[in-house]
Amino acid sequence: MGIAYAIPYIPPTPPAPPWRGISLSWTGWDGSEWELTRPATGLFLRPGVRGLHLPSFERLSSSSPMVPGSRHRGTSTGDREVHWPVYLYSDDSSAGFLARDQAFWRSLDPDMEGTWTAAVPNGGRRTLDLRLLNSDDDMARDPIKHGWANYSITLLADDPYWLGETVTKSWAQGDMRPYYITPEDRAAYGYPDDAIHYLSPGGSLGSATFTNDGDVPAYAVWTAIGPTTAVSFGVGGRDIIVPFDIPDGYAVQLDTDPVNGQVLWFGAWNSVNKSLLAPVDRTAELSPASAFVPIPRGQDRPLTIQMTGFGTVIASVRNKYRRAW
Repeated sequence: MGIAYAIPYIPPTPPAPPWRGISLSWTGWDGSEWELTRPATGLFLRPGVRGLHLPSFERLSSSSPMVPGSRHRGTSTGDREVHWPVYLYSDDSSAGFLARDQAFWRSLDPDMEGTWTAAVPNGGRRTLDLRLLNSDDDMARDPIKHGWANYSITLLADDPYWLGETVTKSWAQGDMRPYYITPEDRAAYGYPDDAIHYLSPGGSLGSATFTNDGDVPAYAVWTAIGPTTAVSFGVGGRDIIVPFDIPDGYAVQLDTDPVNGQVLWFGAWNSVNKSLLAPVDRTAELSPASAFVPIPRGQDRPLTIQMTGFGTVIASVRNKYRRAW
């Protein structure tokens, strides 16, 4: 009688479930991190969350007794109120509940902002900066004795739009130049102390485009890296003109946000003494008429970039959305 050998049957991997939910998390102003959609962590959001959908906005219009109807003049978007029905508990002890409760409330502050993050199954992530507004607490029983509490928390987003992840493109003229690395980037990405960052161009100056898939115009953070004796960039015929030369090894960064915009002057990273020149604020030197130029929403919006020299221009944008997905 013969013996037949065969590879054991291995069942196929079950397919990934086609339906998955949104994942919400909170990073407090103190840097603490909290998952809000996993009950096993001891803190989770109950039904009734508000703030993921549209912000409140008001239509602006004008009318005349001689003309029927009205003329649309645009919209005004207010700040965004967010409501969190929170359940917080501990199965360990009263001390465990108290520690978790105190740590969570320490992450909320009326004057300091934390970040609410929404992640969807396709990998997209959007964030909203929030500060504490008020809270209605259900204290019908002693939460420390029983180990759980229901909280009704209201937070406020000064900027009502959800922000997408940072999109960065660069355009170069001539050979690539080393670019400074900020201390924040060094800490975030683990660059060694003597690291120098060389940029690869996203395209030539004459073919520069940028896509804004958000719901409203977006304000870029522009960085011009020398050497250049004249550089300007803009959209739709509106240009930002840098009013000074940028030598080799230096860069100027222009944040065009109308609220927090500024112009910072940087020196290159020096691998010999391992230090960066402190950034210098040169906002006052930029013409106010050209300071705030948004990138309209739309695909492949053409940019106007002009440069004299062999530098690089970088645009970093976080597109803005009315909803969390």
